[in-house]
Amino acid sequence: MDKLLQRSNGKINIELLDNDFSKFFQSGCCKILNPKNYNEFKELVLINTAGGITCNDNIDINANINNSKLSICTQAAEKIYAGIGDPARVEININLNNSTMYWLPKELILFDNAKLRRNININLSDNSNLIFCETTIFGRKAMSEKIKNISFSDQWKIYSNSSIKHFEAINIKGSTIDNFKNNYTFSNQSSLSTILIFGDIVHQLESVLRKVKKNLENHFCEMTKFDDKIIIRCLADDNYDLKKTLNIIMKNVINDKLPKSWDL
Repeated sequence: MDKLLQRSNGKINIELLDNDFSKFFQSGCCKILNPKNYNEFKELVLINTAGGITCNDNIDINANINNSKLSICTQAAEKIYAGIGDPARVEININLNNSTMYWLPKELILFDNAKLRRNININLSDNSNLIFCETTIFGRKAMSEKIKNISFSDQWKIYSNSSIKHFEAINIKGSTIDNFKNNYTFSNQSSLSTILIFGDIVHQLESVLRKVKKNLENHFCEMTKFDDKIIIRCLADDNYDLKKTLNIIMKNVINDKLPKSWDL
């Protein structure tokens, strides 16, 4: 007899106006905290009370941000576990209007045979700024975790006044051996981080970031600027080395505005 497996569903729907909530909704395994801080940026912390994500889980996050400055991070690394069924689904949609946002979740950790389909859509309008940092760990080497087979689809779309400004995707299905060994993809590295910067702050941060980049010891970290955006890619052998690199970059970019829960 088939058994109905327990699955997690969570939803967040918020609106901010002048750094105050005008709408606040949370349900299921998704929770959001607003800890006190002493800077001009509001800090929001996303929590998944399920303790991780597996097949057939569903998470929806929607946010409308108006005339506000905030950071959004997570309480802990999000773990994607092996499971039975269809890929877990994560949908994130954020609109920024005359606002600045730091998107700083902790790392996404994939386990062998994990299945995940994630979409992140962010629209910037009316002089908005975005610093976006996403980190993905394909098996923690310190824990002797090895990824042999996964189903992972991750798509990011950044819009400026509803026109596409940046799009990228990772799509790995089945064996990962060729992807990890290929010098043009992972080059036997297991930890990947991407930083995207959009808005007027691009021109303010470009020279600072180029100086920081010269002092980084991690060979697998490169930066490019074009079409009024900055892209930084970092690869490392394990998460510890990657965190050290990100810590140096973020402390120079955000300075004292790093959220407390973004602990490296």
